[in-house]
Amino acid sequence: MADSARNHEPADAIIEWLAAEPDPDMMAELGALRAHLGGLPEGAEQRDAQVLLQMAERALDAAGRLRPQLLTAGLPLSRELHMAAEALVGLLCDIAAALWSVQKLRESRWLRLGRGATEDAVGEAFVLVCEAHIVLSMSGAAAPDGFWRRAHALSGVDAGVPAQDLDAAVARRLFLYRRMLAATVAQPESLTPRESSWLFDYLDATAMHAQLSLEPVAPASAAYWIDPSADHAPVAVARRPPPEGGAVRYFSPAPLVSHARDHIEWLEACMMEAELSSLEVDGEALAPDVAGLPFGLAPGEMLSLLRRLRDRWVMSPMRELPRRRYQYTVQVCVGLRALWELGRGEIEAARIAQWMVLNESPGGYAIMCVSGVAGVIEAGMVVALRRHATEPWTVSLVRWARSDNPDQVELGLQILSLGFASIQLGFRGSEVHSAAPGLMLPAMAPLRAHPVILAPAGTYKSRRFVFVRDGASLYVAQGRALGLDMQTANVEMFQYETDPYAL
Repeated sequence: MADSARNHEPADAIIEWLAAEPDPDMMAELGALRAHLGGLPEGAEQRDAQVLLQMAERALDAAGRLRPQLLTAGLPLSRELHMAAEALVGLLCDIAAALWSVQKLRESRWLRLGRGATEDAVGEAFVLVCEAHIVLSMSGAAAPDGFWRRAHALSGVDAGVPAQDLDAAVARRLFLYRRMLAATVAQPESLTPRESSWLFDYLDATAMHAQLSLEPVAPASAAYWIDPSADHAPVAVARRPPPEGGAVRYFSPAPLVSHARDHIEWLEACMMEAELSSLEVDGEALAPDVAGLPFGLAPGEMLSLLRRLRDRWVMSPMRELPRRRYQYTVQVCVGLRALWELGRGEIEAARIAQWMVLNESPGGYAIMCVSGVAGVIEAGMVVALRRHATEPWTVSLVRWARSDNPDQVELGLQILSLGFASIQLGFRGSEVHSAAPGLMLPAMAPLRAHPVILAPAGTYKSRRFVFVRDGASLYVAQGRALGLDMQTANVEMFQYETDPYAL
């Protein structure tokens, strides 16, 4: 009896701590939670399950406090924020593993814990893994070892069982699993933290339509396979065939495309009506119940993101040109404003830094910082790089950004142009009375027959615009936009023609 009492004393101390208010200091809260998790006594599985569920609530509370900080953070994260995100992901995964072990002990020892209590523990474990996935996506970090194997196991999904035959708890896990897979194949590393957060909220209403099956799914261009015993994310069927034999699952986000298209059409109509009515809605948030769209982004940002999601869910990304490994340093200038200042001869304002090229192809690069990163970086920004001062700047788009520590960022770049010119431009009908900075990029056959302009997102307002280019002599002209070619959260690009008779 005395031994039993001593065994429960640590658990009683943990319960007393769990009943107190969370520590406002995030690192102190996570440190205490980690210490109490390590001090949880063994041998009382039912008691452990209840304590672990309370720990899960505290970890989810910490995640709810951290995610707003990640919303406005670019890469690399500050050291404090990086440590908090890393510690939180580790705790979420470890508490999930502990809850899962309770279930395994029950199965191995035939413990009579009750189906409901055990199912709650397994379901909560999967919620923790899903929350860790959101934090990883928003912080640009890679999944830790064992993450995907645990996610596949905790999903507990028999893909061949019809949804109507599943109980509510398993159906909930099936939904969360689909949401995780749909977000993953949408490439969260190519989104800003705000876009990643909005994507998960958007999938809350649509993820159940994604297809999960034990048999190959069509179309193959949008299909992925999953090996539940392997520690990796879904793999595109078009990129690599699934292994023969084994319990392979198949996933397709293609059914989500029709919902994205409906929302795109609604937003386009809404914005067109507002433009015709001379109303400015692009910077205003829509009500969350309008067309089933969540809070978090302005209409123009939603439209840009939904178009990219539609394209990625229609067809899995394929690398068209092989990349070869290289190791050499380059000069890098980050951000449209910095490039614009660079083009005007303001070298100091451009903040040029040294980076390392990891690999390259005719269409892009993978680069990594080697001397610390000044400022913040997000997917969808533009950067310029060159190997020697005698070479022209190569303007590129940041396709994806990753960071596993505060002193390092790795970027995947898509080449947009060799060389550029800085301009100022203004559109007819724009509410902004000052000229916007922009980059004029030359035509680049066979990709595009016309020159293009890169401008801050939201600059493009109508077909007609005026631009000014500095140089040996001042050049002022009117241009006619030929349509928006690309739009991210940071920039937009459109082809144009110059009308020399308009001014």
